[in-house]
Amino acid sequence: MKKELTFLKLYHLFLASLLLATLLSPVLFAKPCAAAFIPGNNITLERNGITWDYDEKTTDNEAVLFRRIIDAETGNNDGFVNAWEIRKMEVLLGEKMKKAVEEEPDIKLNSTSEIVELKDIEFWIPEEALGRTYKNSSIINRASVIYGFKEEAGPGTEIWLMGTPDSNVTITLPSGFDAERIEGLNNKSLGFENKRTVLKGNFNSEKNITLWLSENESFKAELQDIEANENKSAENESGTVENSTLNTGDKSESGSLKGFFKKILKKAG
Repeated sequence: MKKELTFLKLYHLFLASLLLATLLSPVLFAKPCAAAFIPGNNITLERNGITWDYDEKTTDNEAVLFRRIIDAETGNNDGFVNAWEIRKMEVLLGEKMKKAVEEEPDIKLNSTSEIVELKDIEFWIPEEALGRTYKNSSIINRASVIYGFKEEAGPGTEIWLMGTPDSNVTITLPSGFDAERIEGLNNKSLGFENKRTVLKGNFNSEKNITLWLSENESFKAELQDIEANENKSAENESGTVENSTLNTGDKSESGSLKGFFKKILKKAG
């Protein structure tokens, strides 16, 4: 089964591996599943890597299902989810995410995943998952995946990202960079936060976003201004030090002469 590196796909992969008959009550089989998955992605790009934070809100009968899976897979199937079972489930899902990334990378630089290195994966299930398995209150799962680049990204670098179709995404570009071209980002909006370009929108139905980095002209101009001011300050400081040295030398020489003459006068007296 093809992988999606998001909770939605991983969750259904996990469901497929279980005997649902032991998890689902006849009530759930008897009526349509009223449930919702609301996935979100927050991607922060740096020159030397990416941090991809995921969150997915699971509601209604799917939330019941998820609690039952935790109880059956990492617990004792007693109809109650405790903290230890949640912790074991976090580890299990983290391992599944790692395997999914290794089997089908979701990030490429310049059309290859060979220079993208998986650094770390963390998975969190909130305390809202605690309690009776029949609870249908929402659960917001979160994960963070960190990647490193073997080659630093720069102007002209092509970055390819694979996510869940139609899911929300926020992409923060590296400091000093814009996106010269963007493909696959629906409902696109552009903003700036902490002097960095931020793209927001949705993955398209093809689930892929590709963007090409370009140098931010305003940032480039700002750096040039800073450099020019630093050079000017250095020149001014150099002139000040030189003048100060000359003045100090004059005073020192004058003081030395006065002392010399004083001694001569004393000897003459």
